[in-house]
Amino acid sequence: MENLLIINASPRENGVCSELIKQIKPYFIDCKTIQYDAYTLAAAPCNDCKYCEYHNGCANSDLDVFFEDFEDADYIIFVSPVYNNFFPAPMKAIIDRFQRYYSLRFKLGAKEPVKKPKRVGAVIVSGSNARVAADYMTNTLKQAFAVLNGRVLARYYIPNTDIGRYTFNNVELQKFINQMKSV
Repeated sequence: MENLLIINASPRENGVCSELIKQIKPYFIDCKTIQYDAYTLAAAPCNDCKYCEYHNGCANSDLDVFFEDFEDADYIIFVSPVYNNFFPAPMKAIIDRFQRYYSLRFKLGAKEPVKKPKRVGAVIVSGSNARVAADYMTNTLKQAFAVLNGRVLARYYIPNTDIGRYTFNNVELQKFINQMKSV
C-alpha cells in the first residue's frame, strides 16, 4: 500500500483548504493517508544551530514522527493559503526544517538523503488573484524537492476566496489528480 502525506497550512478547520482536502482524499482511497496540520504541529523554526551539519537528524525532536511519515510517503500534498505572497509561517517553519536533509546531502555526503521517491503536489488558495505568489510557492517546493528525492508534478490553484468569487473546479481537480498519479 502506498502512503499519502497531506500537510495543511491553513489555521481554519472549516475553510477552503479543508474542503479541498475532503475533495482530494477519495482519489487516494487506495493509500494510507496521514495528515498534519501545520498550526497544530507547531514546528520550532530552524535556528541554524549546525547540529545537522554533524549528525543525521535535527537537534529539535518535535518533528521526529513527522519526518518518519515524510520519508515513508509516496505522495505528498501541500495545501496552503497565500499569506503575504508565501506560505504561512508554520508551513515555512516545516520547509525550513528540511535543512537536515540538505546538510545530510551536502555536508555529510549522503547521495540520497531521502531514499523513497515522492510525487508532490501543491494546492494553493488565495484571497485575491495571487497567481504570481502561487507560482513562487510552487517553485520553492520544486527547488526543495530537488534534494528531497521528489518531483512537484501538479498544482491546483483557487484564487479570490476572500470575495467569495471562487469555484471548486472539477476539471482542474481531475487534472491535478491525474498529474499526481501518473508516473
